[in-house]
Amino acid sequence: MMPTEHQRRMEELFVVSVFALGSVAFTCSFFMRSTDDFFALAAVVILSGVAERLSVRLYFEGRVSVGFVGTILSVLLFGPMGGALAVAAAMVSKYVTGQRAPRKLLFNFGHLSIAAFVVGVGLRFTGIATNLASPPVALAGGALGGVVLFFGSAIAVSAIMKVSAGRSFRANFRESFAWLLPHYIVLGLVAGGIAILFEEVGIAAVVVLCLPILLSGYSMEQFVDRTRDNVVRLEESNTQLQQAVVEVRDMSQQLREAYTGTLESLVTALDVRDQETRGHSVRVATHSLDIAKMLGIHDEEELAYVYRGALMHDVGKIGVSDAILLKPAKLTDEEWEFMRRHPAMGYRILAQVPYLRPAAKIVLAHHERWDGDGYPRRLKGPEIPLGARIFALCDTYDAIISDRPYRMGQTPDAAKTEIIRCAGTQFDPLVIEAFEAAFPRWRGESHSEAARPLYLPVRKDPFGGERAAG
Repeated sequence: MMPTEHQRRMEELFVVSVFALGSVAFTCSFFMRSTDDFFALAAVVILSGVAERLSVRLYFEGRVSVGFVGTILSVLLFGPMGGALAVAAAMVSKYVTGQRAPRKLLFNFGHLSIAAFVVGVGLRFTGIATNLASPPVALAGGALGGVVLFFGSAIAVSAIMKVSAGRSFRANFRESFAWLLPHYIVLGLVAGGIAILFEEVGIAAVVVLCLPILLSGYSMEQFVDRTRDNVVRLEESNTQLQQAVVEVRDMSQQLREAYTGTLESLVTALDVRDQETRGHSVRVATHSLDIAKMLGIHDEEELAYVYRGALMHDVGKIGVSDAILLKPAKLTDEEWEFMRRHPAMGYRILAQVPYLRPAAKIVLAHHERWDGDGYPRRLKGPEIPLGARIFALCDTYDAIISDRPYRMGQTPDAAKTEIIRCAGTQFDPLVIEAFEAAFPRWRGESHSEAARPLYLPVRKDPFGGERAAG
C-alpha cells in the first residue's frame, strides 16, 4: 500500500529529527575523550569502513554487514570519539558502494551516532573503558556495546517502519530484528576480544588479525555475487520454461480442437448421408452425458470418452452400402447380417486414433444387450462397457420419440414405459434408475431442436466474437 501524504511528512520529520539528534551526539563525542594514538585510531576507523564496504548483498533487497564490530571496537579503545568516526567511515563506505539514498544515509548516520554515543558514555561511567586490560571486563564491554547497538538500530528502524507504513512497532521489531540479538552479542564479544589483543600487543596485531577476516568477507561477497548471478540465470531459465509450458499447453489445446474437429466432420458426413437420423447422434450423446453424471462419473476425460463414443456410434455405417442403409423396405437376413457388422467397422475406424480408443470400445459394444442377446460379441451384464450400456438406453429413447418415414414418433411417456419394460433384459437396471431421475427434464425438451455438440471446438468469429463449430 502506498504511503499517504501525511505518512510521508511524518517520515521526513522523523528522519530529520533522528539526524539532528545524531549530529548533536556526533559533535559531543569529540569533547568527551581524546587520544594521542592517532595512528591506531585511523587504523581502526579505516578497518571499520572497509568492513562496511564488504557487506554482502543478499538475493532479496538488503545487505548483511559486520561493520558494527568496528564501531564497538572504536568505542572500547577510543571512547565516543572513536565510535563517531567509525560511524562516519561506515556512511562514507556506503556512499562509495552505491548506497546513496540521501534519506537512508542521513537516518542511518543519525541513529548509529546516537547508539555509539550512548555506548561510549556507558562504558566511561561504568569504568569499563579504563579497565580493558582485564579480559572479563573487555568482553563484558563488547557484549554491552553489541546490545546497545542492536536496540538502537532495531528501535529506530522499527519506528520509522511504523511511521511510513503504519505497521505495528511490536510486529516490526519481533519479525525483523528480535532474532538478530544473539548475533550482536557474539560479535560484540569478538570486538571485546580484539580490544584485549590491542591492549596486550598493539594495533599491528589487530590489523594482522583483521586482515584474514576482511579477506574472508571479500571471498564471501564474491561467492554470493556469483551464486546470485546463477540464481538470476536460473530464474530466467525458469521463466522461459514457464513460457514454453504455456506454449505447449496452447498447442495441446489446438491439437485437441483439431481432433474434435475430425469428429465433427465424421458426424456431419453421417448426417448428410442419412437425413432420417439428422441430429440423432448429438442428442443421444448429450443424454448419455446426463446419465453418466448421475451414475457418478465426474472425471472430464471419462465423460469425454462417453460423449465421443455415443456421438460416433454409427461411424461404422460408412462401410454399409446405400442400398442397405437407405433401403425403404424390410431388410433380408443377409442384409441384416451385413448391417450388424457396423459396430466392428466403427471400432476399427476409431481404434486407429489413440485418443479415440476408449470411445471405440463403446462403439463396438453399443448394440449389446444386458441379457446377452445382443451383437457382435453377445456380451452380458457387467461385461458390457458402462458407456455402451448408457448409450443403448439413450439411443432407444431417442429412436422411439423420433419421426421416421415409416412411422410417427411416440410420446416421451410411451418411450419411458417401453424402456422400463425392458429392464433386466435389454437394459441395465441401474442405468434405468438414472434414466427415471433424468426423465422429467428430458420430457420438457424440444425434440425438434438439434443439440449443439458439447465437446466440439469453438471457433473465432472474424468480427471478434466466438461461435460454435458446425
